[in-house]
Amino acid sequence: MKEIFHSVSLIEERCIGCTKCLMNCPVEAIRIKNGKAVIYNEKCIDCGECIRVCPYGAHVSKGNSLNDTEGYKIKVLIPSVTLYPQFGQEINPEEINKALLSLGFDEVFDITFACDVKAEILKKEITKVEKPAISTLCPSIIRLIEKDFPSLNDHIVKMLTPIEISAALIREKYCKMGYKENEIGIFFLTPCPSWITKIKELKYNEKIGFDGAIAISEVYPKLLKVLNKTSNKTYRKISKTGLLWSFSGGQSQAIGIDNFLAVDGIKNVIKLFNDVEKGKIKDVDYIEAYACTRGCLGGLFLIENPFNAERIAKKIIANGEFSYNVELHDEFQSKFAREDILKVNLKFADDFESAVKMIKNMNKIINMLPGTDCGLCGSPSCRAFAEDVVKGLANLNDCKFIKNGGE
Repeated sequence: MKEIFHSVSLIEERCIGCTKCLMNCPVEAIRIKNGKAVIYNEKCIDCGECIRVCPYGAHVSKGNSLNDTEGYKIKVLIPSVTLYPQFGQEINPEEINKALLSLGFDEVFDITFACDVKAEILKKEITKVEKPAISTLCPSIIRLIEKDFPSLNDHIVKMLTPIEISAALIREKYCKMGYKENEIGIFFLTPCPSWITKIKELKYNEKIGFDGAIAISEVYPKLLKVLNKTSNKTYRKISKTGLLWSFSGGQSQAIGIDNFLAVDGIKNVIKLFNDVEKGKIKDVDYIEAYACTRGCLGGLFLIENPFNAERIAKKIIANGEFSYNVELHDEFQSKFAREDILKVNLKFADDFESAVKMIKNMNKIINMLPGTDCGLCGSPSCRAFAEDVVKGLANLNDCKFIKNGGE
């Protein structure tokens, strides 16, 4: 099984084995072993829910810092559109971008341009997949599909996100100007841990080539100090249609599609995907799915309450006057609509025969268990415990019910 990077990790000495992470992990990726939480990497989707609920700060996500941007001849920052509603509606996005320049960047790339490019390509690509088509914006959702809903693979619109499109355009621009690859530092200002994981995977993609991801929460205090002392460099107006991508339902509004579902919160997404698999969702063209509440505005590294941030974002959009009039070149279509989007293959077993055998054994064990999901075995549910047993990660006698003879 291919090993994959995770930004979410555990500081073991802080963990007291309280089980809050165990009971709240939406994909059952956490166990309690010897009084400490253990993250099963093959199940984790980096949604960050364990970080939200841990009262001891044992679960963490580590990205890059501003210090990591040193050493590049050209330093470019791509801020998430979720950054702009974090300062209230009185401070416009252009001023925030100017403030970001003062943190040592040579360019702050307007991601709303890439959002508008994506929207135009998406209008075509959405017609090429099985309905309902599913968005690729949230990395945690893509990992969830790979891991638990592989039958939905043909529903995914396989094209790059605005973040990836931005990086590709930046790298191409500066390479054409004569800069070497290792002289160009491209960093994403992220609202969540899942993008730290995704950026790490993209770091070695020669055409996109991110150099890191910095949490918005890290730069937020610095921005507050410099917002009234910003650079004199001027910026074009930010695209109001690009800003729609910050909250749940915004993508569909940006591409002008009416027959869509927007679902946020990873547990809600899992319920919906189960219904899609069962064929209950047939008359929907597009699904926007987000791991966080209210979409990307619910990211773990953001400051503002997501519901209030959405209100602010809509105010900024309503007061805006500008959207990019994107000419969709064939070059853009071929570059950013990609069949190789999904690369991680998380399987139950290495071959079909072994997988069938393991599933049969798992079901046999499930029938032996009480079905109470008590968590005393260190697994979050009886089903998860049965899976652990067939994978050799737990012993059947770890179940108190079986050990005590079913009493």
